[in-house]
Amino acid sequence: MPTINDVAKKAGVSLGTVSNVLNNPGKVKVETRERVLGVIREIDFIPNLNARNLSRSRTDTITLIYPFSKRPRKEHYYSDLLAGIIETCFTKNFKLVLSSLPEAVSQEENLRAYAKLVDSGAVDGVILTRPEVDDPIIQLLTEKKQNFVVFGRSNLSMDFSWVDVDGTLGIEQAVRYLSKLNHSRIAYIGTSGNYVFSHHRFEGYKKGLLEEGIQIDFDLIVHTLESDDEIDTGSNQMIKLLQLPNPPKAVIVAGSQLAIGAVKGVEKFGYEVGKDISVICFDDADWSLHYNPPITAIRQPLYDAGKMIASMLIECILDKPSEKSQMLLEPELIIRESCCKIE
Repeated sequence: MPTINDVAKKAGVSLGTVSNVLNNPGKVKVETRERVLGVIREIDFIPNLNARNLSRSRTDTITLIYPFSKRPRKEHYYSDLLAGIIETCFTKNFKLVLSSLPEAVSQEENLRAYAKLVDSGAVDGVILTRPEVDDPIIQLLTEKKQNFVVFGRSNLSMDFSWVDVDGTLGIEQAVRYLSKLNHSRIAYIGTSGNYVFSHHRFEGYKKGLLEEGIQIDFDLIVHTLESDDEIDTGSNQMIKLLQLPNPPKAVIVAGSQLAIGAVKGVEKFGYEVGKDISVICFDDADWSLHYNPPITAIRQPLYDAGKMIASMLIECILDKPSEKSQMLLEPELIIRESCCKIE
């Protein structure tokens, strides 16, 4: 990684001049300033913000970089999580920097952005959300010895701090509840397999069926792609399920946006939720309560998770690591009127 000494040597100026270009550009002649900035761009020098203030070893700042989406409908998930993170940062006198990356960014660009952030020393810790299978960002932060906490687990055999909601248990609870209502034709609409949580939730579906003695029917299982519009996909897939020769009488949808689409699909098909087909949604977004009928949902303790994540990360930064660096939280099945018993 290029240093400030490399910049000074290549530009033919003193260290003090480079420092002034970075911190007090008005003190440097325009010609010299442009030459130094040209070298900085040429060798890809990243100023270390910690080095600008030698009296401190921390910035008291953490960051959350979340995936940008053209579909802001997703933001319930982040608003609840953020509320817990922000409250904890405030009480512990830490700053939170929010950032995002475009949907179309390549994996290489994504990794480069994280590497530059870490190398700059601008933040003391990083919060990751929605980890992917074989997530390269987790590997990068581990290699760079950066303090970080993940909201979610990983399939990687690496030791790092995380807080997660037990998606397997949540879906398993939903299957058991539907089975008590005499359902045996239970469909499943799953989220993208790119994410680790998707696999945990699907395991809950399979485990729940096994425990209830219900044979798995792969015609009733749908998995979406990362590139799909979740609402449109949920609607289209629900209609296809209802068109089967032996259609399901119940469906568990593994994501809130997919569930919006699924109930739209039920309506387009001419059926009624809670009468013709029972619906359970993973994640208890506001819309599920206000839909008619209100949707039975698997509620994630997102606010509590946010508080735990921020506390865990800040304690690590302060060299006061928590006794528990990996916490699995239980979801809650909120029973409403979208499920009916089969007589």
